[in-house]
Amino acid sequence: MKYLYYIAAIMLVFSGLAVYGLFDTRIEISEPFISVNDRIISKAEFEKMSRRKPAYMSREQFVESVIDQQLMIQEAIRMDIHKEESFRDTVENFYEQSLIKILLDRKLDSLKVDVTKKEIARYQEYCGYKVFLTKYIYPDMENALNKTNETVQKIAADFTTLSDDLKFTVLDLKKNGYSQPVHKGMQGVVVYRLDDIKESTSMEKDQSDILDVQRIQRQLQDMKKEQLLEDWTRSIRQSADIWRKK
Repeated sequence: MKYLYYIAAIMLVFSGLAVYGLFDTRIEISEPFISVNDRIISKAEFEKMSRRKPAYMSREQFVESVIDQQLMIQEAIRMDIHKEESFRDTVENFYEQSLIKILLDRKLDSLKVDVTKKEIARYQEYCGYKVFLTKYIYPDMENALNKTNETVQKIAADFTTLSDDLKFTVLDLKKNGYSQPVHKGMQGVVVYRLDDIKESTSMEKDQSDILDVQRIQRQLQDMKKEQLLEDWTRSIRQSADIWRKK
């Protein structure tokens, strides 16, 4: 899903630091398993670390990687890198992004959606069509509601080549119908109009994709969850007291 994975790189970097003790000041001294200078890692702590051991590593290789990590952390602390403002800013950002990820994960897990046979059939039918859309881009929601200061783009593409988000939008539209305005990050607020839909002459239908009902069902479920998540996020924004200087 698109809503979470932009923080994957940050989490990959800092999960290692968290596991190897930089952020955990509690040191278990019973049953020592590894000692690196003044850092003692107990057997229980190491077993907890081992839960994140990559599958390709042997236990001995993982032990060596823990030792290397501890040496690097100790060297970074010796150089006072942990006191630098840039480091504190990065840790703060990681903390905030982690909160957001956990929140979104839990929200997604709580969302229950159904996909009907009619929806699957509609998706299969559209796989052989070309869609013609008008994309309206507005600087903010106020302009979108008033239909002012818009930028217009024309889109003509086979349904199968559209992004998952846009597929879901098209499936929900009738000819000449408009989608709800949605915030799209740096793009601004976006609205689509379905101008036309015609049988495609530029491609052959991929029968394997069209007949893969389970794949289509999973894709539609993901699309519906994404839409519900956007609706939920929009409701939070609408109920919030927000002010910013113009």
